[in-house]
Amino acid sequence: MARKPNPLLTEFFDKSIPLPTIDWETVPPGVRPADAWEAYDEGVEGWVPIWFPASDLKTGRSYDEFERAFLFNESLERILKAMNRWPLWGSPTQKKRAAAFALLQLFCEVNSLCPKV
Repeated sequence: MARKPNPLLTEFFDKSIPLPTIDWETVPPGVRPADAWEAYDEGVEGWVPIWFPASDLKTGRSYDEFERAFLFNESLERILKAMNRWPLWGSPTQKKRAAAFALLQLFCEVNSLCPKV
């Protein structure tokens, strides 16, 4: 059974749409956007990025594939809401831009490089 990517990332995974230009003043020091935007596991539901936690950081309990996909989606929605981009709207380019910056924010949160929104 083929796994499907998170529907919020449809435009993000579309190679015909360019990635957004980065304002480097808004990116925490030492963070490379490529680290947040690459390395998705196509073998798991939702194509959750490899950097997204596979277990609860407080208890150490491992997430199953679908719970992890659910938590990843929930985190993306939370960030998009904070960006006033929920539900995801606009042209495909605007959707890709919003998803790219939501992923960058989530990457920074997961790695404790920026505060949670």
